Amino acid sequence: MTYEKHAMAHLAAYWQVTPRPHRLSAGRVGELPSWFKVLEFHRERTWCYATVGMSNGEPDGIEAFILAPEQNLRAVEFLHMLAHYHLTGARLDLGHTVNFGMELWDGSGLDHGFLSFPYPEADGFHAFEWDNGRTTVAWLIPITSTEREYKRANGVEALETLFERRRLNHLDPSRPSLL
Repeated sequence: MTYEKHAMAHLAAYWQVTPRPHRLSAGRVGELPSWFKVLEFHRERTWCYATVGMSNGEPDGIEAFILAPEQNLRAVEFLHMLAHYHLTGARLDLGHTVNFGMELWDGSGLDHGFLSFPYPEADGFHAFEWDNGRTTVAWLIPITSTEREYKRANGVEALETLFERRRLNHLDPSRPSLL
């Protein structure tokens, strides 16, 4: 079984929904693997967008997903940008933050992302084994620039503690900064 099929099977098994694949046709998509895609899953009250091919099937790779309260094709763009940055710029991992350069939702202030352990998902979702290795599945949480600066100054654990203490509503596109 190919890496692509392992990744797709892993996501579909946990989310138990048939996904809709997306691949942008503009921008620098030619620098991504030809089989790269973002899968869109519509669960009960949540839209899930996940990369397949972000690590180009390399051992000890990473894939990412983002959750949204409504369909949001900008999430597809963000995951394409994230994968491109990971493959052609800096290697990303859990605890890293990225600047999207625009808001995930108009007027939201959520213009950065934080790669976190996928706490809201079922046990075992955070990684999958395949022929050549193990892949981590990271949760890309939309955050504000202020929250990113807090993480830079205080560390990953401090940011995650802030999220827990302040009861981060990760599905609220208009949520204010927690700081």
